[in-house]
Amino acid sequence: MPIAHTCSRYHEGSIDRVPRAKGPDVWVYRWREPAPTGKRVQHKRVIGTVEQHKTLTEAKRAVDNLRLEVNSPTEAKIGRVTVAEAWGHFQANELRDPDIDRSPTTIDCYIDNFNSRILPHWRDVALDDVKAVAVEKWLRSLTDLAPGTKAKIRNQLSALFSHAIRHELFFPRAGINPIANVRQGAKRLREPDTFTLSEIREILAGIKPQAIKVMVIVAAASGLRRSEVRGLKWVNCDFKNQLFLLRQGVVRKHQTKLKTEASRRSMPMSPELAQALLEWRNLTPYNQDDDWVFASPYTNGKRPYWPESALADHIRPAAERAKITKLVGWNTFRHSLASLLGDKKEDRKIVQEIMGHASSRMLDVYQHGNLEAKRLALNHASGIFVLPTKAS
Repeated sequence: MPIAHTCSRYHEGSIDRVPRAKGPDVWVYRWREPAPTGKRVQHKRVIGTVEQHKTLTEAKRAVDNLRLEVNSPTEAKIGRVTVAEAWGHFQANELRDPDIDRSPTTIDCYIDNFNSRILPHWRDVALDDVKAVAVEKWLRSLTDLAPGTKAKIRNQLSALFSHAIRHELFFPRAGINPIANVRQGAKRLREPDTFTLSEIREILAGIKPQAIKVMVIVAAASGLRRSEVRGLKWVNCDFKNQLFLLRQGVVRKHQTKLKTEASRRSMPMSPELAQALLEWRNLTPYNQDDDWVFASPYTNGKRPYWPESALADHIRPAAERAKITKLVGWNTFRHSLASLLGDKKEDRKIVQEIMGHASSRMLDVYQHGNLEAKRLALNHASGIFVLPTKAS
């Protein structure tokens, strides 16, 4: 098959547009590496389709990370390895290491933060020249980011330096990761908003698509995370025993493992919630065991609804019509349930396990909440239910 018309030469490789027998053309990155025999061997990797990267310029941007990986140092260059070179080595040897088992969304987060924040400032700086005080000052300059996001960037940079030390790409003084001394808190700038039961009912009353309405009911009455709600399949709903069997989540376009071992749990559903879900199953055309509970008709049921679109198009407008001025997000419903259970003086361990948290500093880690106690606790949210009336 001939190579298509567009080709751009790099000193580290080339990008070609290649036609396929079926489907759209793809962008292919080609480069040569020396083999142990000394002969240079050609390699190639598909970057994506022309639908994903519509122009050659977009394809070049997409290949930037791969070029760093391809050209990463294979042995220590004391005092000369830059942050960009170390990032390339990290990608080639650790980022997708199955033993570390980072989720696709965590990998995406690393790539996004390095591309948009870390590399633009630190790309050509040698690892030996990165100092804790300078990193602190730089993080403080990122005024558009929340403290939690800055802390995540700090932690990712720390992981890069730990990797470089382990692979002997550089040798810090006293063997200490310099990012370990970077001070960056993760405290929220404001306390999260919570809804009362009457406010949740008002929001539900203003939502027309039944799928979105039931999504909100599940989020508000179960405490499941957004990714857990979106990742529900009918096989994960045990209506006989009134349980959610949580096994996977969906973030962006990725089906992922759940956040922690505590997240991969069986969670009780109240009788009212079970009834609402059963009625929704009778209405939706995507009602087989392996179908998504909230399958999107826009993808013929192949993917669940996009939660951000549901917020923007239906949930926030319903809150505005109800004159609710609080910050409306999927996590707001989760915080609201936790707050409600706290107000009702439910056992802290019960609340911790309903929320799927891995641990609680206030409680003995060996204490376990009783399943029936969790079910009874969730009954406090039974006042929010609006039963489905038609499919959407």
